[in-house]
This record gives sequence, C-alpha cells and structure tokens, in this order.
Amino acid sequence: MSSGPQDPHNWTIDRDSKVPAWAQIEERLVELIESGQLAVGDRLPSERELAAWVGVSRQTARAALDSLARRGLLERGVGRRGTSVARTTLVHDLGEFAGFTEMAQRQGRSATARIHAINELPAPAGVADVLEIAHGDPVYRIARVRLADDEPLTFEDSWVPAARFPGLLDHDMRGSLYQLMRDQYNSAPVRAIERLEPVIAGAEHAQALGIPPGSPLMLLERVAYAADGVPVEFARDHHRGDRAQFVVEVSTGIDR
Repeated sequence: MSSGPQDPHNWTIDRDSKVPAWAQIEERLVELIESGQLAVGDRLPSERELAAWVGVSRQTARAALDSLARRGLLERGVGRRGTSVARTTLVHDLGEFAGFTEMAQRQGRSATARIHAINELPAPAGVADVLEIAHGDPVYRIARVRLADDEPLTFEDSWVPAARFPGLLDHDMRGSLYQLMRDQYNSAPVRAIERLEPVIAGAEHAQALGIPPGSPLMLLERVAYAADGVPVEFARDHHRGDRAQFVVEVSTGIDR
C-alpha cells in the first residue's frame, strides 16, 4: 500500500471504543475498498507490516484480514501471493435463509437486478407439483440476472403462484423479490429447502452472465415457504462458480 489516504500511518485506533481494534481495522479497509482507493488485485501489507503500521498485535491484524477474507473482500494467499483485494464474490450462508439482496448488503455490496424475462403463464406440471397448485394454474416466471457491485453473479429463475400475489408483475422487479412479497403481500418466505448441484453454463446462462459457455456454475434449486407452510416460490438459481462461496455450519449432535 502506497502513501496517501490509504496509508496505515494515518489510521487511529480508538483504544476507548467498545469496537475491538481488529473490527476498526476491518471497517477502515472496507471503506477503502468501497471508495475505490483499494481496487481489485491491489496488494495489502503483510500481517506483520499492518500490525506495526497501525500499532496493534499481529494477531489483531490477522483477525481483521481473516474476517474480510471470510466476507469475500480479500484473497489470502501464501508466500509472494500475500493478501489482495478480491474480485466480487458472495458468500452464501446455507445455514441462514436470505435472498440475494440481503446477502449482498450484509457483505457491504450493492445489489441490483437486470430483467431477463418476466411473464404469466399456466403452471407446467413439475412447477405446479412443487408449488402445490393445480396443473395449469397461473404462475409468474421471473428470470433475472443478479448483480453485486454491477458485476453479474447469479441467474435467478423463480416461479411464483399468481393467486397468492395478484398484480405482482405491476411492481418494479429490479429490487428484492422477498421484500416485495413481505411489504405488499405480507407473505414473504421464512424458510426454504435448497439443493446444490455443480453444472456447466449453457448458451443462455453464459450470455446472461458474461462468461464463456462451459464455465462452471453452481445450481441452487429452492422451494421457499411462507409462515403458513405453503410454498410461495420455486427457483433454480445458477451462481457463477468463480464468484460464489457456499458455507454451512454442521455439528455431530454428540456431546463431547
């Protein structure tokens, strides 16, 4: 890191703050990344250098860098690779149900959507069975490309029962679908069953995501349920394999 606004010599750790020193360092680095003062690929100082410059222990510096790496903002290498600002990557916590917009915002990213196709049509047999409606009942198909920090990361393909959400397509569909379901219909999903499968990009998904055909994708198939236990969405989301991390916390269930 060169001298200037991102020079750690200009940082001040508030020793009296309730915010831990490592979290203060993390917040400062996030500010530099979001402002563009640290760009994708820029190298950061080593743990030892950062600790010396800011006036903290090496363990404190490591905690800040590790936290940013878990958030997908930094890439932690070894040796000469060091630590650098990561390309846009979203971490999907499979242990907590959240939509794309909420996940992106939690990780300090701006979320937008680009409409690929939206229409109302009779429910195909497979979709109707999953949504627990009659074959041919009206459904909305909402296909969108989801972007974080203006980079396309996910192709979302959602099917929603029209009877539960009358007039849904009259709303702006470039924001959070789940927030719209909650605010306008009081029927947002509260839980989901999700399945993961590695696939490769066909022509449609490759063009929409700006990647070569045959690129690795992670297909996440989801059935989302409202608080009354009724399914309100069936989705097949294709996530770019080079821009997504999936995390789940498990335990043995055995006392040790």
